[in-house]
Amino acid sequence: MPPVRLHNLDRLGTDARRQIRAALKSQRCEGNQSNHVVEDVSASPSKMRNVRTSVDGYSFDSLSEARRYGELKIEEMAGIIANLEVHKPFRLVVNGIHICDYESDFTYRRDGRLVVEDVKSKPTVTRLYRVKNKLMRAIHGIEIQEVFEE
Repeated sequence: MPPVRLHNLDRLGTDARRQIRAALKSQRCEGNQSNHVVEDVSASPSKMRNVRTSVDGYSFDSLSEARRYGELKIEEMAGIIANLEVHKPFRLVVNGIHICDYESDFTYRRDGRLVVEDVKSKPTVTRLYRVKNKLMRAIHGIEIQEVFEE
């Protein structure tokens, strides 16, 4: 698993953070969770210069997205979020006509509210993404939460 930053869990006490670390470690030892990252070595570099990465059987478009998955898994284990889903598709239909689909990086519930999240870098905020973002807001009433890589 890629290095996971626990700064999102600062509001938890040291005992809670220690328990989360122990749970993650025991899962790795028991083989319940993959503890490795597989990077795809392509013959030619991708257009966005990202490195495709696989964690826990999920394929991520970038290392940043894989790291964010690790952070969200910890938050789910701590009970901060619930129902974490990876790459959930949304159909975008206007007046009965299927326009396109949007696939979120992550969806989950925080404080009972649905959160749709997309990990972004400057080059990935394309015209197509902006249109899909507006369609998600107009059709489903969902505001996509953008998480920009550091």
